[in-house]
Amino acid sequence: MGLAVIENGDNAQAALTEDDGLPADALLAALEDADSTLTEEQRADYARRLFRQTVEKRELANCLTIAHLMDSDPAIDHALESELNAQLTEQPDVIYTFIRSRLAERVERRWLPRLKMAALYSLRVAISEGDAETITNWLTLVAREPAAYELADVLHYGILATHERACCEPELARYLVLLAAKRSPATLDVLLNDAALVEALPNNVGRVLRDFDGDPMLLLQSKGPEIFLIGMAQAARAGAGAMFTPASTGKIWDLFLGLQPFNPALPPHYQPGSIVQEWSANGAAFLGIEALEMIAMLMLRDRQDALFLALLHQPQGMKRLAPRLVTILEQSERTINDAIGLIGKLVSSGDMLPQQAANLYATMLDGLEWQKEALPMMEQLARTLTQFPQVDLQPDTLWHLLTVSAEIREELLAKVALKRLLADQETVEDDVLLVEDLRRMAAQASWDNDIRQIITNWWRSFIRHQPSARLSRLDKVLDGKRALEAERDVLHTLNAVRRMLGGRTLSEFAQDVRAAFTVLEAMAESFDPNARRTLHFDSDTVREELGAQEADISPQERQILSNDLKEIAHMVAEMGDNRTRGNLVRRGDDLDRDLMTGEQEPHGAVDVMKWLAGYWSGTQDTEIEV
Repeated sequence: MGLAVIENGDNAQAALTEDDGLPADALLAALEDADSTLTEEQRADYARRLFRQTVEKRELANCLTIAHLMDSDPAIDHALESELNAQLTEQPDVIYTFIRSRLAERVERRWLPRLKMAALYSLRVAISEGDAETITNWLTLVAREPAAYELADVLHYGILATHERACCEPELARYLVLLAAKRSPATLDVLLNDAALVEALPNNVGRVLRDFDGDPMLLLQSKGPEIFLIGMAQAARAGAGAMFTPASTGKIWDLFLGLQPFNPALPPHYQPGSIVQEWSANGAAFLGIEALEMIAMLMLRDRQDALFLALLHQPQGMKRLAPRLVTILEQSERTINDAIGLIGKLVSSGDMLPQQAANLYATMLDGLEWQKEALPMMEQLARTLTQFPQVDLQPDTLWHLLTVSAEIREELLAKVALKRLLADQETVEDDVLLVEDLRRMAAQASWDNDIRQIITNWWRSFIRHQPSARLSRLDKVLDGKRALEAERDVLHTLNAVRRMLGGRTLSEFAQDVRAAFTVLEAMAESFDPNARRTLHFDSDTVREELGAQEADISPQERQILSNDLKEIAHMVAEMGDNRTRGNLVRRGDDLDRDLMTGEQEPHGAVDVMKWLAGYWSGTQDTEIEV
């Protein structure tokens, strides 16, 4: 019977009471009639009939109206509560749609448990009776519902409930892992710790997560950052270096810095930070060199110095990265002072040897073309050479230091470079090359007398240990070298001293000097006129006195004595002529005192004798700068 044949309200109510076959619109009209005289029990009964028809016939258009009746009438709500629960076992999907239509309009907490139950029952049916597509559709629906619906635990349950079945269905296994990564990270470990499920993972997902030989970048592009991170985190823990290319490491680093969004609820051991920590702790042992270089550069570029230092602190870290540190530092675009500080920390920690640091400085300076802006690094190199004498450098580097020191008048660079370069000259056997190097050094050191003196002091020490034959060769090579006049003077002086000693020891020389003095003193006392005595030389007397002793000397010895006396007389006369003489300003005794103290340079043999007398008497400052 339809509502059109009912003539008045009382008859209508009677008909509704008696006839279960009335359409939903008639039932609905009666329930919405404001003048209706239906009892509370009757209204609940009509609501049940309307609800059953809606569910059985899937007339979902009435869902929202029924829900409104439940909201406005507690009796109806109570009555339909049992209907909802009863239908969950038969048609949970319809119940889910019914409740969801109400929540889509406005979220109220009393509807949330009903939605959750409908979702659970729907998932159970799908998992036990449906195919893989049905399961994935329901899981996807639940996963995409608004967070306000509070279905996260239902999704958690659905994934775990599907777990066993997925072990035999590769596509379902793949879907579960991807869904868990994006929507339910708490279930990940259960899935990935199941060898059967992991073994079932197909295609690139399986190769990345299981075999570590897939394409992680393709996985990132097609499936998103979460599954990419999971695969890379597992590869890092497994030491699967082939998975880490410059491209994949760069993406991980972007995720680590927060430059690309991903699900922050991923378990900590799948987070990008855990991968980066694995690199810093063990990366040098398993990463390919290109990936390792990329990681080191990124750490420096973004000022993650602690991570960078930890990377190099690994047993293989410095060994593998040292040859590439120059490139890494350049690509990181860190300042020169930053580079110096980092290298200093590596040396202090023992991760880098001073020799490696010096080589690194030198290589970087070559790359910077020894520009003046790189002076802090040059100074650090010089300090390293000073602090660690055992460190060795190529001569070209030392020449660069010396050249720059002359350009900018930098004393530290000049002293360090000269000391090393001069030490290298001690092994040079080619006299022409030796003198040419000295000439270059002298030219670069001419800007400062003290710096220039370093060369002369070294030369003085060097040639003292050379044989006379080499001194003669060096004298010829030095001829005409205008920048090395001081060095040639030193060589001539050394030759003069050696001629003076004549191969005698100093003790023997002293004895001979004493003998010469005794003879000259006797000659002077016997024949030099003075204020108290005028010389009266009687040649006959001399001849007779000496002739009486001629039996003690052979004719040859007599001739030698004659020649020696003649040469001594001539030599004494010349020595007297060549001595420094006083004038009106400086008296002779002043000159003698200056020669004795070393304040006056000798200009002849007589001056030298006075100077030597002062030297051996201890009146001179004998400290020699080396």
